[in-house]
Amino acid sequence: MVSEIHFKGEFHWPEEQRVAVTLTFDFQGGEDVRPLADGKINHETYTQCEYGPHTGIWRILRILEEEEVKATFMVCGAIAERFPDAVAAIAAAGHEVAGHGYHHEVARDLTRDEENEVIAKTTEMNTSRAGYRPMGWRSCTQSPNSLELLMDHGYLWNSNTFSHDLPFLWQDGGRTLVELPRQPFGDGRTYCGGGRDSGNPEDTLTVWKGMFDTFHDESDFAPTYCPFQFHPYISGRPGRATTLRRIIRHMKDAGGVWFATGSEAANWCLDEVFKLERDTAA
Repeated sequence: MVSEIHFKGEFHWPEEQRVAVTLTFDFQGGEDVRPLADGKINHETYTQCEYGPHTGIWRILRILEEEEVKATFMVCGAIAERFPDAVAAIAAAGHEVAGHGYHHEVARDLTRDEENEVIAKTTEMNTSRAGYRPMGWRSCTQSPNSLELLMDHGYLWNSNTFSHDLPFLWQDGGRTLVELPRQPFGDGRTYCGGGRDSGNPEDTLTVWKGMFDTFHDESDFAPTYCPFQFHPYISGRPGRATTLRRIIRHMKDAGGVWFATGSEAANWCLDEVFKLERDTAA
């Protein structure tokens, strides 16, 4: 049975950094555009989503290179299959490739066998495109089977819960999975109050700054964790991409920030923070 293990001691980040920031990008295209009642696909909606793998990803990679920060890309297997050059570029730039389903499936609607197949197929495709095996996962929703299946497939970390600020562990027998929590207001979808093509970049920047500033202020008392979840088809658009650059610079200017990939943060928690707690308990 899977259980939660939360750190109860003195949480810390490498070199006593105040805030760990993970920049993650859910890299999908038209996979999440479902057919209408008559079976047809909304062309306008589909092509807006396809902006991510065709165009937005390249602008984002350029910004990350110029700002000298590393990120994690949660890549749908179908995107890796259709856009191998983009995934190869992500890996070549030193960013992390993680899993995000194959066709952006809604995990809670899948049987255990179906979800197992999605994880296996996505892992294989992303491995072939990135040149290494992904160790992180975020699905479109989570099913009651997701955690055990990710452990079965040897994943290091998952990122699907919204219920905590700090990373924690899932354990099942001798198996462990690190959970990197999400924040709903660290999402690129803050643009989409009125649809995919709406939203004010200045309003979104205010939301993002507000989230980060709270964590940075609270780090006066104890180190904090600030996750962002962007989407290339949204945050890679002109104007919105500038907002991405501005939040990165804002966090740099604040100081005491560790920009970590998902696996860097998860490995630190598993090997350093929770190891210290186990040693103390012993």
